Amino acid sequence: MHRGRTTILSLVTMSLLCVACAGDAETPGGSASGAGASSAGGAGGTGGGSACSTTVTPKPGTVVTDRGPVTGVEAGATWSFRNVPYAAPPVGDLRWKAPREHACWQDDLDASKFGNACPQIDAKTMSVVGDEDCLALNVWAPKDADKSAVLFFVHGGGNTQGSAVQATADGSVFYDGQALAEATGNVVVTINYRLGALGFVAHPELTAESDEGSSGNYGNQDQIAALRWVHDNIASFGGDPEHVLLFGESAGALDTCILLTSPLAKGLFSAALMESGGCVAKTKADAEAFGAKLVQAAGCPAGDFACMRDLPASAVVKAIVELPDVAGKQSDYQPSIDGYVVTGDPLEVIAAGGHNHVPFVIGSNSEETGQVIAPMTEAEYEAKVHGTFGVALGDQVLAKYPAAAYPTPRDAYVAVSSDAKFICTARKVARAVSKTQTEPVYRYFFTQPLENAPKLAPLGAFHGLELVFVFGHLTTGGYPPSAGDKALSTAIMGYWGRIAATGKPDGDGSVAWPTYDAATDPYLQLAIDIAADEGVRTEQCDFWDSVIP
Repeated sequence: MHRGRTTILSLVTMSLLCVACAGDAETPGGSASGAGASSAGGAGGTGGGSACSTTVTPKPGTVVTDRGPVTGVEAGATWSFRNVPYAAPPVGDLRWKAPREHACWQDDLDASKFGNACPQIDAKTMSVVGDEDCLALNVWAPKDADKSAVLFFVHGGGNTQGSAVQATADGSVFYDGQALAEATGNVVVTINYRLGALGFVAHPELTAESDEGSSGNYGNQDQIAALRWVHDNIASFGGDPEHVLLFGESAGALDTCILLTSPLAKGLFSAALMESGGCVAKTKADAEAFGAKLVQAAGCPAGDFACMRDLPASAVVKAIVELPDVAGKQSDYQPSIDGYVVTGDPLEVIAAGGHNHVPFVIGSNSEETGQVIAPMTEAEYEAKVHGTFGVALGDQVLAKYPAAAYPTPRDAYVAVSSDAKFICTARKVARAVSKTQTEPVYRYFFTQPLENAPKLAPLGAFHGLELVFVFGHLTTGGYPPSAGDKALSTAIMGYWGRIAATGKPDGDGSVAWPTYDAATDPYLQLAIDIAADEGVRTEQCDFWDSVIP
């Protein structure tokens, strides 16, 4: 592990992309089953329409939710409530089922410790970490919260890795929401959801046994269940269920798009924000074919999910291992078109206006793949482009991105992969949403490397780097943030908080963020010197639109 300034790189690579590790932030304080929600001090009260009884009285730091009472801990100017289950543990017969309501509990639940990550491969050791009893969320509520807006975050990791309790190099939780809650005055919620083979596998047998007639999108259904929990309980924290910003990064951004287009999520959020992710879903046929491969790889008879449910979670997770690759293709563990959660190709749903119409923000980073692309020769660059895109399209890509036009062949491939997978995708999604709704759309472009980390400068503004600014964690790992770093972090938290509260990012003396227009492609550049401009890599994105409709 690198120390000092370079620890930020290790943090983002390991904790955000989960390429090097995954697991719990600290030893879980026992099973989360039997937990509930909590409340900010001063905003007590019970959860919405609770059918569960208890003799516990709400007080600062203790709240009674619709499942039962929980007590959190003080964290600065907030109350922090950790490992609060929003659904029953998906174990036994509930494996590969839609999330079910958690049982009631009467006694006060200790919500002072973070819980389990969902089962996944630790890429550093290739061992399975986590536990199926993982459907829990974490809440940070300002002590004076009163109908405060809610920032609801979905973590990334390729839908195969990561968690809301991801540990950093110094043992802290990267997605700890205290700083974000204190900076914005909003309630912050982070969630776990099922991953990989336990969260994104479709099969005709699973569809046949499902009450909903669908299979495959269990992780997305978990996210929807967590949003419902917020709708029913967040007032007890001092939050406002009518002002909820759904936002996610990487795979969390993709899942945000899925929920933006899912009828099951209608009315559960008031705004949506995607950080470095696309709007795609596998076909039902492809998803079911992969599900059949998984059953075979796990050693069970074809379609025998009684056998699959008898297997330990580790055996299921290890049956077919696919790790996230920022610069490569998606894994097979992804949302799919099931006709229930995902009713069609997400971009086609948006183009038809069938999505949930809310204020919408999308953005990307200038060197998304900068931290994963190794140095290469010009010959290696050309071979990599041909290997990725084929000979015919590869020749067109090389003509548009000649190595000689960039400082190094590596820089050329960073540009190719960042544009194709993230930057031009953001324009495509922003255009689609803006054309089919009257609610405002906004685009950002994050271009700021860490100012006091010159050794990281060649990596640029890489995938996930914006999150240390969003969550206010600039000092993690001993990095000494500059005044510019701190100012940018404060500005970004302000924009995100105002979008949650009002659906518009401007205010508090901030640089004005232009509303998106498909014709001119306006955006806000997030850097030390924040500025509005038009046209992000327009020529390159026109090229990608022409070759990949």
